[in-house]
Amino acid sequence: MTRQAMLCAVLCGVLPVPMLTAQTHPAHSQPKSSQTSPSVPTIRVTSRLVFLDVTVLDKQGRPVVSGLTKSDFLITEDKQPQRIFSFEPPQVHTLDLRPGAENPDGKAPRTILVLDLLNSRFQDFAYIRYEVKRYLDSRPPELGSPTEMMVVGNQSLQMVQNWTRDRSELLDALQHIPAVLPYKEMSGAFWYERAGQSVDALQQIALQNQGVPGRKNIIWVGHGMPNLDALYTEYPDEDLQFVKRYLHATTNMLVNARISLFVIYPGLNFRNEMSLSGQDAFMDTGDDDPFLSGLNFGIFTNETGGRLFYNRNDVDGEIRQAKQLGSEYYTLTYQPQGGDNNGRFRRIRVTLREPGLRALTKTGYFARESKAITIPHQRTINTLSEGVYSTIPLNEIHILIANLARHPDNETTQFTVYIQGRNLDWLRGADGHETVGLGLAAASIGPDGKILASRLFNDTVTSPVENPKQLGHYPLRIPMVLRTPRKTQSIRVVVEVKPDNRMGSAEMDRKAIAAAPALPTPEPQLSPARSTPPAPSAP
Repeated sequence: MTRQAMLCAVLCGVLPVPMLTAQTHPAHSQPKSSQTSPSVPTIRVTSRLVFLDVTVLDKQGRPVVSGLTKSDFLITEDKQPQRIFSFEPPQVHTLDLRPGAENPDGKAPRTILVLDLLNSRFQDFAYIRYEVKRYLDSRPPELGSPTEMMVVGNQSLQMVQNWTRDRSELLDALQHIPAVLPYKEMSGAFWYERAGQSVDALQQIALQNQGVPGRKNIIWVGHGMPNLDALYTEYPDEDLQFVKRYLHATTNMLVNARISLFVIYPGLNFRNEMSLSGQDAFMDTGDDDPFLSGLNFGIFTNETGGRLFYNRNDVDGEIRQAKQLGSEYYTLTYQPQGGDNNGRFRRIRVTLREPGLRALTKTGYFARESKAITIPHQRTINTLSEGVYSTIPLNEIHILIANLARHPDNETTQFTVYIQGRNLDWLRGADGHETVGLGLAAASIGPDGKILASRLFNDTVTSPVENPKQLGHYPLRIPMVLRTPRKTQSIRVVVEVKPDNRMGSAEMDRKAIAAAPALPTPEPQLSPARSTPPAPSAP
């Protein structure tokens, strides 16, 4: 497989790229008052509002938080003036601290801290952890807005702490992130997998936040995906168009979820990818497709109204600056008029009447396509997420959880998921091996039914036996390690088997977890995990 075809395969879901995330079920993300009774007529509205969270900066780059009204802003989309439908000043985006408030978080923006192990060297990640701790130590015990913490690892994206305003919970999660060698970054041979996993992580975070009101700011601490600009023009046209559509979909998902991406490079080591990302992060591509000439994280920061920080040696200070830029903003909405379903980029420009002021906001979105593509990752993530939140057992696939072991030093639980061989639809590949497509989600559930930590991957697994006649007689073994914070009451595992998408679930309660033997965390490995599971054995 050529390098170009490999990149397309990874990004488009043809090659297996393990993933993990925590999702918010749509039913849990909307207020009860918004749920419509079956007996009440439904009014369908075909027009839509575009939300713009706009940070206004003066000549010195400082946020302007007062003195502006709706009439001070001008909005155009594809050079056409737009009528501002609604306006909110920065003072609205704060916590509602009144006693008994129905929505105590008010309209305060949410912060998603992402620690990038996948694309950072081992020494860089140690520095990242140190600087994030410095930042959290400088915050008050009760944070000013809900925050969650995620880690992009060798295999997937993992949520290690769900939304909280308790600083101690974030510090505890940070302390218990295990030390792992970033073998994909170290080897230099996983560029395309790292690119696919990084973009997938953005999609998963966007899916998690669909339907959650208000602005969300991703503060991504690490180098982000490797730059592929130099290879971009080498792709066959058909593959290039597919990759572009995938990137366009990712941009729209972030924009629709009201997510801004802030990327912080650790340290002063100015690598080549930093230079390219830095250029693209501040580039105005006019009305052209932002991904016309390349692919790097700088483009996503530009398109979502975020910022890229590099060549500085104060990560904690950059986190504070990103937090300020993402918290002191005006919210404007408008209803776009016209536009074709041609998939082209629709450029948004926000200007201010007062000279010397400039707006930091998303730069546009991609129009719908009459022949939209289906992205398998999104469907799998949504389906597994609903299965995790469901209280009804899923019995189409028989699965079993066994071989539990606790790792108290990093608050994780290790276990094996067994899947009956007769439940699987094995397919013979071109190399003669039997494979099966699996989606698997595992989540730590708290006392209130909320997800505290989670993992999810979408993979193609090779048969553990050579003789096809024996496939139905042996269970498939999938080893898992999941963070289990102190408040964990149960672990729920959901499996989806492809291509017919049959599902099964299993659950462990707190007693079973507590009864598991306590073992030290295994030493980090240099070699990647195998797609072929261990030799078959009975649970």
